[in-house]
Amino acid sequence: MEHNQTTVQVWTNYWGELLRDEQTILYGFENESPAHSQHKQVTIADDGACFGFVASGNVCLQNRQVNWLLNAGQWFSVPTGFLLNFTENSRVIVSQCIDYQGLYAMGGPIETQGRLRYIDSCSDTLLCAPPLLGDPCLNHLHFPAGIQQTPHTHPSLRAGIIAKGQGVCVANQQTIPLSTGGLFYIAKNTEHCFITDTSTMDVIAYHPDSDWGPTHQSHPMVNRTLVEGHKMDNLAPQHQAAAIIRGR
Repeated sequence: MEHNQTTVQVWTNYWGELLRDEQTILYGFENESPAHSQHKQVTIADDGACFGFVASGNVCLQNRQVNWLLNAGQWFSVPTGFLLNFTENSRVIVSQCIDYQGLYAMGGPIETQGRLRYIDSCSDTLLCAPPLLGDPCLNHLHFPAGIQQTPHTHPSLRAGIIAKGQGVCVANQQTIPLSTGGLFYIAKNTEHCFITDTSTMDVIAYHPDSDWGPTHQSHPMVNRTLVEGHKMDNLAPQHQAAAIIRGR
């Protein structure tokens, strides 16, 4: 199901590419619905790093470097495309950041609450942090029951999946229901809020950029490296000559 406004979209049945803009390709895969029950495998092209979450079932993720078995509640990040093999009754979201080289990482299952405070008594855990200031990230948002968020916007798109629970999104003078396994897209600068009633809700949210993260002049290794009792000068020529991987 897709709501037909341009700034907010929600899908409950899906298989394949759902949306594309200049930064991101959003994919959703589920073989719980009758229309997709025979689907067992898919290949994601090498168009950029992928950030994903397994909402239900199990999947095997393979490429030239890794062979991961991922269970419900686990997230992943890979720098290139890959092959996914699905068990029955699986749901997976993949957000691909075009022309960005990310890191190999995986984790989970997600916890019952976030590690950081967020708007209106919600909480958040930064699952996959940006390796460099400005890079994409993946978050787990937890909404207790009885939440009515302050309407707000984001300066870049938000895409994600409802990992657990249910609630609604209010945007464009519409109230859009959200439930476990549903995918959503919110265009940048769209005013919206999430509301929960008697149920909690856990959301996995992809951000294509960030205004926080390590820099060459400020990161844990540099900040805790002392030369004659003072933080090292990482702008000195001998340090600037270091060969590095550039994500973008």
